[in-house]
Amino acid sequence: MTATYYEVKISAENQEQAETILNSLLEKKLVTGGQFIVAPARFLWKDEINDMKEYVTVTSYTTDKHKEAVIADVRKTSVEEVPMITFVTADDLNQELRNWINTTLD
Repeated sequence: MTATYYEVKISAENQEQAETILNSLLEKKLVTGGQFIVAPARFLWKDEINDMKEYVTVTSYTTDKHKEAVIADVRKTSVEEVPMITFVTADDLNQELRNWINTTLD
């Protein structure tokens, strides 16, 4: 059976929180690694517009085998009441990337 590959994006309120989330996922071999994208953010929360000078998105790769475990682990390690976890199916990956994901995540 062929794996389904995902690009994963996970929200974090700051760099320290992003590192905590990513380290937990890496220790369990649920994702391949991660990039931190830091930018200002504005969003609605409890009927109010919130501005954050620094908001972090962690991006990584995983497979369908680990998807539910990624969600469960982020819920445990995130301080956010609603952690944002998105999985985008990554169908068009080069073979080297597929091989690396498969080797890294068992």
